[in-house]
Amino acid sequence: MERAATLLIALVLALAGAACQRVVALPPQATLTEIEPSGRAAKAPACEMPILRSEPLTDYRKVAIIEGIGNLYASESDVMPVVMRQACSTGADAIVILTSKSQTSENLTGYYINAVAIVYGKGNKLITASPPGQAAR
Repeated sequence: MERAATLLIALVLALAGAACQRVVALPPQATLTEIEPSGRAAKAPACEMPILRSEPLTDYRKVAIIEGIGNLYASESDVMPVVMRQACSTGADAIVILTSKSQTSENLTGYYINAVAIVYGKGNKLITASPPGQAAR
């Protein structure tokens, strides 16, 4: 019964929206779920930090899960600033993007980013490839 009422309300709103011929674009939003305290002070909302597309080759801790969503017409560049703002608030060193895609599902139609804010371990160095002929450090 509750589902039928929800569908009826959604149908009425859709018809009302179609009659108005207006598209309302909500600004992108992000939610943060703390996994563990970072032990670091929050950074400025517009801080710069690396955006990684895969996990780093060094010790790190996951400190927060960040999910960002935008409307149907949003792109990654529209949603990423709100995701970064949340990551800055954790004091993280970087974020790892797990999912970044436009999607249409039962729960969401729009652009979706799922990321993890990370803090590098103490005294760790990033593992980098050494130039040919030199030993790795």
